[in-house]
Amino acid sequence: MPVDAYKSESALIARLRRELVAPAAAGRPARPGSGWPLDFVDDMAAIDSGPAPLLWTVDMLMEGVDFDSGRHSWYQIGRKAMAASLSDCAAMAVRPLCALCAVALNNCLSLEDAVTLHRGAHDCGIRFGCPVVGGDTNSWQAPTVVSVSVAARTEPGLAPVCRDGARPGDLIALSGPVGGSILGRHLSFEPRIELALSLRRRVLPHAMIDVSDGLALDLWRVLEASGCGATLEAPLLEALIHPDAIRLSEQDGRPAREHALYDGEDFELIAVLPAKGAEPAFADLGFRLLGRIEAEPGLRLREADGRTAPIERRGWEHFR
Repeated sequence: MPVDAYKSESALIARLRRELVAPAAAGRPARPGSGWPLDFVDDMAAIDSGPAPLLWTVDMLMEGVDFDSGRHSWYQIGRKAMAASLSDCAAMAVRPLCALCAVALNNCLSLEDAVTLHRGAHDCGIRFGCPVVGGDTNSWQAPTVVSVSVAARTEPGLAPVCRDGARPGDLIALSGPVGGSILGRHLSFEPRIELALSLRRRVLPHAMIDVSDGLALDLWRVLEASGCGATLEAPLLEALIHPDAIRLSEQDGRPAREHALYDGEDFELIAVLPAKGAEPAFADLGFRLLGRIEAEPGLRLREADGRTAPIERRGWEHFR
């Protein structure tokens, strides 16, 4: 089924990519020059050329979807909003510079609530050299929405890591265990910026993405961008199931493996690396092998006895 044959976040992004990235084909003016943003595929958009391109990312958090102000403090909420955008920087191995924070605050919030929210975002950013330098504030009767935009640059001489470079034979590695983040880690995760930069300095990843919408869905995005497939090894996946996924499985009856594959908001890194010479580097940094890229399209899981089964293209998507 074509990606735009049903209503989903992926379908919307595909439509925008067709209509906005190639506007001349739709009868609108072409993009002015080679330094114009390229497309909607990666975690950030490079908007100028040269030795150290400037990149931008934006992430939006909504009451009732990404946080619950009845259970989460405004400081935690602000921190998560910043950390989610910083995780995009990690996904492309770039250094964040500064941030803008735009909010649509529910009218019931106090001034202290609003300040606390911004303080959470700013404090998180400062830890990574990315202060909040501006933004916009509105209020309304609807639930609160928080949007953080981050500007970043590559380190000198190093290009950003995109999603579309995976090739058959490459290794797939994960920076940490996944699943069950809703039990609390979705608010307290650490963006893997320094880890990503360390990896980028030692070996050139062919592709990388952060696990925001689920291990399976985010890996599918790499495979689709790269035009290839992959097989994950079940024993390696089992070793990367977070204890929270096991706890959640005991509560809701869903297999812990499903939570690891599909829950999302783990914000660990999926790194696709060359098979020759890369393993010592990523192992030293704490990455764990998960599988391999293959020419055959699709994503599969191979059990210890050799049986394989497809891994569904699903996870968290807005606009479903």
